Amino acid sequence: MTEPSAHPTKPSIRRCAVYTRVSVDDRKGPSQENFRSTDAQFMACHELITSQLGNGWRASDRLYEDRGESGSHLKRPGLQKLLEDVRHGLIDVVVVHRFDRLTRHVGDLQTLLTLFEQHGVAVASVTEFINSDTQYGRLTLNLLTSFAQFERELIGERIRDKRAATRRQELWHGSAAPLGYVLVRQRLVMDPREASQVRLIFSGFVSQRSVTALLQDLTDRGIKTKRWHTKTGKARGGRPFDRNALYTLLNNRIYIGEFFYDNAWHKADHDPVVSPELWAQVHALMKSRARRTGVSSTPSDEHAFALKGLIVGADGRAMTPWLSSAYKGRRYAYYIPQREIASGAGKSGLPRLAANKIHAAVWDHLRTCLRDPEPWFKGLPSALTEHPTFSIPLIAERLRRLEAVIGWLFPMYKTRLLRQLIEKVTVDKHSFVIRVSLQGVFDLMRELLDESYIKALQSNHQTEDPIAG
Repeated sequence: MTEPSAHPTKPSIRRCAVYTRVSVDDRKGPSQENFRSTDAQFMACHELITSQLGNGWRASDRLYEDRGESGSHLKRPGLQKLLEDVRHGLIDVVVVHRFDRLTRHVGDLQTLLTLFEQHGVAVASVTEFINSDTQYGRLTLNLLTSFAQFERELIGERIRDKRAATRRQELWHGSAAPLGYVLVRQRLVMDPREASQVRLIFSGFVSQRSVTALLQDLTDRGIKTKRWHTKTGKARGGRPFDRNALYTLLNNRIYIGEFFYDNAWHKADHDPVVSPELWAQVHALMKSRARRTGVSSTPSDEHAFALKGLIVGADGRAMTPWLSSAYKGRRYAYYIPQREIASGAGKSGLPRLAANKIHAAVWDHLRTCLRDPEPWFKGLPSALTEHPTFSIPLIAERLRRLEAVIGWLFPMYKTRLLRQLIEKVTVDKHSFVIRVSLQGVFDLMRELLDESYIKALQSNHQTEDPIAG
């Protein structure tokens, strides 16, 4: 009897996305066909995908590329587009030339790997043979990223040392001179036209009734920030002054003939633009205005601004913590849009939020989720929730017990828990959106697996806990 012939199983299709990045944009212009670093990365990645056709690998037709973007952060357009497609289930494998193209920061690497793991996405490198699906692969990947981060920090330290050595010789280190000066053989030489503009800004700060009036006067006169060009020929600066640019200029001691190096300001030999008397007058006025408007010169209480760095406007800019002037012995905390600080009240179209009210709203949302955590379980990887040692009823019960003791926790514990569970709060004109951190939820559930975590919380409440018994 003849045995039936065996047919190999056809591998499933694995959709591969190629990501390329270069720190310096090397494009010279649309008319020149230059072979660039990202082109070489792209070709090498596609060769790797071609070698794995037998395993079902197929290249995506979408381009994920970042030019002139540092690997020290994740806010890159090409990378964000890649991560968005990962979240939508459009990618099975991410292919890079080297892992440091993705990131040079260990913390960011953990964020990316967690996201990839949640969506079943593998990572492959052309130059480092590592499989991120295994524990050993992830360990090796962490080591490589640690060395990349060390290399980046070492380069930064060398740049700072070079800048300090250059400044000690009273030479300028940077792309452009400040407004009021031009560079001649790397030394600051006063530009008469720009210097008169700088003096007008300083004197205007003294004579104008408000900063808003001064900014409007500068706009009417056509006075703008320093215009300069990068080494690649890109135009920079030349924008109307806002509050940030104005105060940066007013606090720059280069205008009174000093240079900054070795963590201090030192007398230099370039010509000062502003007299010591005008400088002193401006800064005395700045201090008096700060006292009059209730601006504190000391760091604000971290618990008063528990959402600092996590709350942003619909324009994508972080909202700034702000303390009001004292009224009947009390000061009130707000989050205000950055554009309001830079350009004046009402310019952003976004509301000023009382910190206590937005904190209460976020806590109401979190406590609702803790009482009914079913949506959180749906967001976790099935490999975790379906594991025999992971008990959903047990974790759900402990989340509810955590919610019950929140009202009795010390502020430091509440602030830490809030910042662990919140990824971002986005504020629009009439509403806001709260995004919970899945990584924070995952870490909290791991902590709750230990019964001692709840006991520790219950032992750190402010008053006697009526539910502890």
